[in-house]
Amino acid sequence: MQHCHSFLVRFRSARRGGASHIRIVTCALALAGLGACSSPDTALSLGQAGQPILRGQTDREHPQVMLLANQAGFLCTGTLIQVREQAGFLLTAAHCVTEEEPGATRLPPEQFVVLAGNDFLDSNAVFPVDEIRVHPGYDGTFAQDDVAVVRLDLADSTPPRAIPPLSAQEDTLEVNDRLLLVGYGQTESDDENSVRRHVSRDIADLDSELIAYSQEDGKGTCFGDSGGPGLVTVQGQERVASVTSGGVDADQRCSGGFGVGMRVSAFAGFIDGVLSGESSD
Repeated sequence: MQHCHSFLVRFRSARRGGASHIRIVTCALALAGLGACSSPDTALSLGQAGQPILRGQTDREHPQVMLLANQAGFLCTGTLIQVREQAGFLLTAAHCVTEEEPGATRLPPEQFVVLAGNDFLDSNAVFPVDEIRVHPGYDGTFAQDDVAVVRLDLADSTPPRAIPPLSAQEDTLEVNDRLLLVGYGQTESDDENSVRRHVSRDIADLDSELIAYSQEDGKGTCFGDSGGPGLVTVQGQERVASVTSGGVDADQRCSGGFGVGMRVSAFAGFIDGVLSGESSD
């Protein structure tokens, strides 16, 4: 799918940030750590722009898909892929946890918080981030090695059952196979949407590391869906087959063109190394 890289002047990454704001009233984020539940006066303001999960439906079936929020003012999505004792591991996009400037400097984990729930504004499940691992090949280039794993402190909470990543042995994906894309954010009808949503897309093209799907009908991913999953079902069990990275659009509203995800099986070595504690970036 090399044609994806010939449109760099029009590409978008899909993390969500901008001038307008959503106020999160569940808990405040500070560099010193995660504080207690706050009043609206001390709530964290986070930026937003665009409209993720275009023309999709409210998603109540995937509590494993969570909001990843940064103190600097942007939102992304991620998927809980493993739970081990009090630690949870969230698969997301590398550009969600790095600077947008050349070099893609890694952002410190204490700048992030993860919120679980169908509506993140009503969430009582807010987790600090202990560690972030970015794929060592990621340098900020569009749709290249755009994968990261975030380790959460789950404390004494009871997390949902994780959705494992699709392994190389399980990955038999072909053109026209269906993905279920899941993410948070603004919709075509609500600029301040905070509800998790999903939409189905058929794979239009793929190679060893990328999966693309058409958005010509105005459905798909946009700003804020970064890091969210493309889910498939294997022998009755869901797997994370892709991580939303960005897209190539026909206009400024993410309509037309196509969306792009990283093919998870291609990064199994990195992901498995992080989960086993062996990998470092």
